[in-house]
Amino acid sequence: MTLTASQPTASSTNRFFRRLSSMSRADLVMRVLILVVTVALLAYILLPVWWMVKSSFQTNTEIRALPPVWFPSEWSIQPYINANRLIPVWRYVGNSLLVSFSAAFIATIIATFAAYVLARFRFPGATAILAIILLTNLIPAITRVFPIYFLIQDMGLLNNYIGLILAYVGFSLPFSVLMLRGYFETAAPPELEEAALMDGCSYFSAFWRIILPVTLPGIMAVAIFTFLNAWNDFMWASLLLNEGDMKTIQVGIGDFAQEGGGVQYVNAFMAACVIGTVPALVLFVFVQRWLVGGLTAGSVKT
Repeated sequence: MTLTASQPTASSTNRFFRRLSSMSRADLVMRVLILVVTVALLAYILLPVWWMVKSSFQTNTEIRALPPVWFPSEWSIQPYINANRLIPVWRYVGNSLLVSFSAAFIATIIATFAAYVLARFRFPGATAILAIILLTNLIPAITRVFPIYFLIQDMGLLNNYIGLILAYVGFSLPFSVLMLRGYFETAAPPELEEAALMDGCSYFSAFWRIILPVTLPGIMAVAIFTFLNAWNDFMWASLLLNEGDMKTIQVGIGDFAQEGGGVQYVNAFMAACVIGTVPALVLFVFVQRWLVGGLTAGSVKT
């Protein structure tokens, strides 16, 4: 039994060493270099995440200890209880979910119809519209702070969910329209509509029954992109929605840190950060295939 069980392992090991011996020195060095760089990048990316997660279960004394304590001596959920006691963290999460989902829903619907029209119909001014949309993507966000702030203020929508949602919709539309226009042109060729029209469908019926199901991955990618941008935003939320319990999770955590919570209650601060990360992470895990597929297909024109 022992000999039989060890044979596959020995065979695999022999094949591994034969492959190594068949490589040239340059190929071997390149593979090792790629492996080292990959591990270093993963460590660089994941180390702050691990520090945040482990600190959310540690005591403040253990977090500040030198040399650093990389693993909690005792895993405690007390920091999460303290975070919920010190700030209305779940209310902030609810605000962020409301704003992000609303912005993603509205922006995706508008972008879908606008991109479909630009991809399928030729009319005077279509090129100018595309140029304007592209130009808005090139304008730095910081240069739009004062115009948008005063516009929202004049509309009476400061510290109002609608004002922030409208801002997020406006920011995401240029990229979303360009993205979906390319996706309609590549993933849904006009022949699909022509066949549907010959079968008696109207333009809207052909779009609803034929084009929409085919282009759903790209549409979902745009919706996810808009949601994540709104969820992770701090600057616009701190300007347009910063009053009391209406804050988003990013602004709430930032204000908690500025008031001294990030120093006095480090573990509670880290616990709030973990809570603010989980919804977006869960969403990304469930829809990543749509995100990757939609972005890939929409970026290539055949």
